[in-house]
Amino acid sequence: MALAPAVPPQVIDNLSAIAIGYDLPDFVVGGVGLMVILGFHGLSIALIYSRFERHSRALLHRRAYWRVEFLFYFSIFLLTLTHIGEIVIWASMIFALGLIPNLRDAITFCGSTYTTVGFSTDLMPEGWKMMNMIIALSGMFTFAWTTGIVMLMVKVFHLAQHARITGVEPQISSAYIDSLG
Repeated sequence: MALAPAVPPQVIDNLSAIAIGYDLPDFVVGGVGLMVILGFHGLSIALIYSRFERHSRALLHRRAYWRVEFLFYFSIFLLTLTHIGEIVIWASMIFALGLIPNLRDAITFCGSTYTTVGFSTDLMPEGWKMMNMIIALSGMFTFAWTTGIVMLMVKVFHLAQHARITGVEPQISSAYIDSLG
């Protein structure tokens, strides 16, 4: 006596058609890719922002305002490299799966989709069209996350810039400086 009900043979025969019809491989691979991208982005943000906080606090204490500005610009550069890295991760996945046979085309397609600019033609084969939307969603999430971090960094940047331009030491409490990291 079987513990589970018997599955009708026609359901088993049509599993492949059901999977393709509902883009299941597309969602599974896209979901895994999305988790990889969000994990990579979270790790990158944590490293970049914690470094910025730690060093900018020390530089404000030493009144090295131009160095805080430079640190801000360098951190923005690193955040940009993070997004480029995420485009390359997507492109590598798509290329490794054989969905786009040329790595350069895969990078161009993923960059266009990730940034939601859409200048590249859709190169994905039939049954993999949902990846476009998942890649675009990953770009929207990560750009929003980056924007939030940049807004936190801009406060410190403006303090240093104002102090450097005016020559007036910023009137900030030690509690505020300590809250930076």
